[in-house]
Amino acid sequence: MRYIDIHKIEDKVANLGWDAIKQAHLNAMQGLTVEERKKYITDHPDWNQLQPAMLGLSHNKCWYSEAPIGNGDMEVDHFRPKNKSKQKIDYTDSNSKSIIHKTNGYWWLAYDWDNYRLAGALANKLRRDRLGDCDEVKGKGDYFPLDIAVGRVANDEENITCEEAILLDPINPVDVCLLTFDKGIPIPATNDNIEIERVKQSIFYYHLDLDQLNRDRKIVWDDCVEQLKDAKESIDNSITPADKKAMVKKCFREIRKLVDSERRPFTSTAKACLMVYSELNGFPWLKGLVRTL
Repeated sequence: MRYIDIHKIEDKVANLGWDAIKQAHLNAMQGLTVEERKKYITDHPDWNQLQPAMLGLSHNKCWYSEAPIGNGDMEVDHFRPKNKSKQKIDYTDSNSKSIIHKTNGYWWLAYDWDNYRLAGALANKLRRDRLGDCDEVKGKGDYFPLDIAVGRVANDEENITCEEAILLDPINPVDVCLLTFDKGIPIPATNDNIEIERVKQSIFYYHLDLDQLNRDRKIVWDDCVEQLKDAKESIDNSITPADKKAMVKKCFREIRKLVDSERRPFTSTAKACLMVYSELNGFPWLKGLVRTL
């Protein structure tokens, strides 16, 4: 997961006349029953008009997993679900029942563009990991877990600031820093028990531990390690201090591309790899680069 500055598409949203589109839909939903409103929202998926701008923002990558679109589908996910909101009583138990927070979902946010997140189908839909040794169904779907001990569920049309969301949000830079990777496996990057729990639930609900994602991230990790070892060898074999300094500069430029190139998939995995190796013996020069990432 990398930080997405959703405000970069504000101009494109405005050019679509989104405020008028949103208001027209809210007006149309006035007086509808819950079921009629759900059908109306399903029949009017205008949020897909924003998908090209959202794809451009992440260079065709899922905002939750950083996986490329490839030959799959991207979907505009409603971060707060539009038709129903629920969470598992115990997400670690595959047989756990769910608590329904809102039977009618956050319908009044269905056309709020800043409630949209670009999601790969495997993160957004409920699905069993067909490659991994697991029968458990994961994926975001209608799930939106809340910390009820701290906040409460927002009433219809109420400001959602009363809620304490559990899922990490890719448009929140603080949330993004809580997740890292170990050889491609998603893990918490914090020692705070509350935040660790948020990371674990995000991994579960976004299906970030999907076997094919773990494998793809491992490839990125291994490529990164190989490049780091090559760089170390070149730097260590430099004869003069001037040669070494020039080689460090050259290696910095090449290694930085692993993390900085927005078009590469899973750059957060590459960044995690650099941070791990910067703490190992023999890579003191890498700490300088990591500080600039």
